[in-house]
Amino acid sequence: MNNDKSGDLTVLIADDSAALRERLVEIFSEVRGLNIVGLAEDVATATAAIAELKPEVVILDIQMSGGTGIDVLCDLKRSYPSTVAIMLTNHLYPQYRQKCLELGADYFLSKSIDMQLLIDIVRHLATAKDVIDE
Repeated sequence: MNNDKSGDLTVLIADDSAALRERLVEIFSEVRGLNIVGLAEDVATATAAIAELKPEVVILDIQMSGGTGIDVLCDLKRSYPSTVAIMLTNHLYPQYRQKCLELGADYFLSKSIDMQLLIDIVRHLATAKDVIDE
């Protein structure tokens, strides 16, 4: 997964849906300046991958086995507060949104209606990093 494209924006995708992970990898492979450094299907794998890979952006689902994306978000922001956390979920309950934003999520998006917005956000982050690195 890590193609060692140094200077690129590093992204970890943590979602229990293999189909969604694969789709996001496919979509993001078209984004210049972006490197998907890891994929995780559950909380334990996500937490370990974040500690090992230290991605600049983490895309997190709320519902995963072994806990929740909210658990991962809490650990992420405690250990790596500058990492951009994008919550991508089908669970758009106001209490989830509020909790995620309180814990430091940078974005809270719907899997069903915000996919283009997700792509635009990640593309913008990659472009901004490219400008900063020049």
